[in-house]
Amino acid sequence: MIRNIILIALTALFALSACKMSAKDNFTDPYAGYDESVFMDMELEQNILTPAVGKQEHSAVSKYMDRIGHDLAKKGYIVDKMRDDEVIVVTIPSDDLFLPNDTLLSPSAPAKFGPIISLLRDPEMYKVVYTVHTDNTGSAQYNMYLSHERNNSIYDWMLTQISEDLIVIPYEMGDSDPVMGNDSREGRAANRRVEIYLIPGPKLITQAHKGILK
Repeated sequence: MIRNIILIALTALFALSACKMSAKDNFTDPYAGYDESVFMDMELEQNILTPAVGKQEHSAVSKYMDRIGHDLAKKGYIVDKMRDDEVIVVTIPSDDLFLPNDTLLSPSAPAKFGPIISLLRDPEMYKVVYTVHTDNTGSAQYNMYLSHERNNSIYDWMLTQISEDLIVIPYEMGDSDPVMGNDSREGRAANRRVEIYLIPGPKLITQAHKGILK
């Protein structure tokens, strides 16, 4: 009788272990088959939502990103979160990166980017999407040109700082997405900005799945 009870208990234990192993075996890297051109062709909103984080990994990912966001906020960055706290958005005023109407990074820009760049040393921890915005001073054509040239300056500089394996996707927005009215100096200053989206990368999601994300 006791022997049968032990056998039943062991059978149940092995079945539970098998289920857990099966669940782990079913995990698939959301970046498997990654094709850069696919990401580059996505609209901004779609890129922010891609890839999805599984339910099993969500809690660890959101807690990790929350900590990163708090650390960046302490360093003086404007920080928001999206996708149920899975994505961090860091906003940097363009006036901190460029002189008025200039398209080359100012001498102080590298220091402003520094804490963010330090997070990107491991190219598999994040996918980076960033947007370059202007106010509406000048024509829409000029503002798009300004956004384009400033993006080139940021992108070229970033390539000297990060691994070529890091996924970086830029968007040039011109004056199309203001956060405040352009009828005041304060509003125009707020609209001139660079937004950096830190999206969970393959290593971050995999470590969350394994329970080793720190």
